[in-house]
Amino acid sequence: MPKEPLIDIIIPSFNARYLLEKNLPFIVKNTDHLGHLIIIDNGSEDDTVVWLNQNYPEVIIVENKTNLGYTKPVNQGIAKSDSKFFVLINNDVRPHEGYTSKSLPYFSDPDVFAITFNEEGSSWPDMSWAKGKMQFTRGEDKSKPVLSGWASGGSAIFRRSIWDKLGGLDEIYAPFYWEDIDIGYRAWKSGYKIIWEPKALVFHEHESTAKKLNPAYISLIKQRNELLFNWLNVSDTSYRLDHLLFLFKHTLQHPGYFRIIITALWRLLSHSHLQRKFIISDQNVLAHVSKTI
Repeated sequence: MPKEPLIDIIIPSFNARYLLEKNLPFIVKNTDHLGHLIIIDNGSEDDTVVWLNQNYPEVIIVENKTNLGYTKPVNQGIAKSDSKFFVLINNDVRPHEGYTSKSLPYFSDPDVFAITFNEEGSSWPDMSWAKGKMQFTRGEDKSKPVLSGWASGGSAIFRRSIWDKLGGLDEIYAPFYWEDIDIGYRAWKSGYKIIWEPKALVFHEHESTAKKLNPAYISLIKQRNELLFNWLNVSDTSYRLDHLLFLFKHTLQHPGYFRIIITALWRLLSHSHLQRKFIISDQNVLAHVSKTI
């Protein structure tokens, strides 16, 4: 019987030693075939690095001088990984036993890009096009595996070869939000697929770094990146026209939204982004995602 591949773990962290103290023991214990444990520290001031060196000397630590958020640190961490598969997991996520062993069999299909885990209290993302942009709601039936529109950047396992073909996370979304949705959707439009597995259980405490930041800033970044996602990835002509109509109507009704549009335009024009060569239409993708398997 062939030996199971090693799985590297990638965890970005900022001033969250207390979360690592709680959750790292479960991550190490419950990850079958654990390879490297890679933690990207974003300039923490709570002795995270000292604590890691004392308690987990085997950990590979990437040290940033300042808080770079999520997008860039994940790419930094994956650059230090050499495994066939890797798990992206937040420092506030605690996996249950068997979460990786429940996921690995799906990768016998070479077109499977990622398996996203079942977060207690949440669900798989039901993806659709409505009101001029891509919409996401929580799926209702959690009893069966589902073809998922994306894999959570805080609790999912990915195939490295496809990740590399896609170019990793697009850093135009930095510091955070929508980058995991973006790479998931790029995967679908490139002919790959993503699965949500109900038996791959994790518990998410939702004590993320973003809660420590200014809420107005977070709202701006979320809305900016939502526009960037639609502009960069939605290519069907009818959807694009529908989106332009949304921008016009929404700005008339909410004049403050014009600032979001300008912010997104500036980001698009002033920052490089990954090139996209899609082979699947938006309507074709939406015809497949959110279906049970």
